[in-house]
Amino acid sequence: MPAIPFLISKKDLKDLYFHKKWSMFQVADFYGCSHGTIVDRFKRFSLKSRGHLGLRRPIKISKEKLTSLYNHPLSAIQIAKKFGFSKSGIEKKIKQLKIKTRGNLHRKYSRYKKLPFTGSLKEKAYLIGFRLGDLNVYHTNQVIVVRGSTTKPNQAKLITGLFKNYGGVTTTLAKRGTIEQCVYLDRSFDFLLPKQDSIEAWIKNCPLCFLSFFAGYFDAEGCVTIHRNSRLNFAGFEIQTYDKNILYQSWEQLKKLNIYAPKPAVSQPAGYIGKNGVVNNQNSWRLSIFAKESVWKLLNHFGCLLRHEDKRKKLIKVKNNLLKRNILHRGIKVIKLNKIELPQHNHQ
Repeated sequence: MPAIPFLISKKDLKDLYFHKKWSMFQVADFYGCSHGTIVDRFKRFSLKSRGHLGLRRPIKISKEKLTSLYNHPLSAIQIAKKFGFSKSGIEKKIKQLKIKTRGNLHRKYSRYKKLPFTGSLKEKAYLIGFRLGDLNVYHTNQVIVVRGSTTKPNQAKLITGLFKNYGGVTTTLAKRGTIEQCVYLDRSFDFLLPKQDSIEAWIKNCPLCFLSFFAGYFDAEGCVTIHRNSRLNFAGFEIQTYDKNILYQSWEQLKKLNIYAPKPAVSQPAGYIGKNGVVNNQNSWRLSIFAKESVWKLLNHFGCLLRHEDKRKKLIKVKNNLLKRNILHRGIKVIKLNKIELPQHNHQ
């Protein structure tokens, strides 16, 4: 279907721009079109801007005011629209007053609307867990930048879902076949900056916060797996990572919830060469939870906290496996276990 032509007469354009002294931005807003459309009409009608005719009204704004607006930060276009000037006029004024510019890097960040973090402690704990497991985070003067790289579409979908309401998410497919993502966030997300092999005290002191953290870390690093032997298949949860302390601290926290597992152990030593030819530069550690009662309890505790679509689908297989093991193998009647109530905690 052809585009509907944009109608504006040369007479009306001259009246608004030259007689009423409207800016091109104001004219564009009046007609509900873009600034570029008005510039195009000027060219078609062979009209020159006030600047080219020497009629541009002087920009009377102090250095202090302009610096404050620019560092707010507003873009040159936003300042121009606010005062009814042209973008080029504001840029010239910034240069004339020797105000330090933010450069092209900031303009790239400014394309995306960034909102401050408003989530709960539970949400914050999940994001920290997911970040420590899978994300690269750094900051500039203006924004927090989050980067992710994966070969799994649902992992990329999860990252988009976590941050799309707070900032811009760009997704590209690299030549090597990986999905590369970059997120630009408000500085209130600076809690994602630390990259340490430990769990923060406030998370460990709140059972629900810990389970949210563990769910985020598991969504990033864990897997729902089924081990097979000659008699029976055993479903459970595993995490393999270089983060020895996070695994040990998680193991201790799970014990407090009566979820038991063997101590984390080295799964691949430093120097191990994987199938892809990559050499481990340090020990890789594994936490495995396969005991029937513990798997059932963990399923009840954090099953609703997981957000990775692939892992959530596998939870049904885990539940069915536990029920089958309960019938075929003597042991605890897991089907009679109720959901365990977490201790009450004040999140304030």
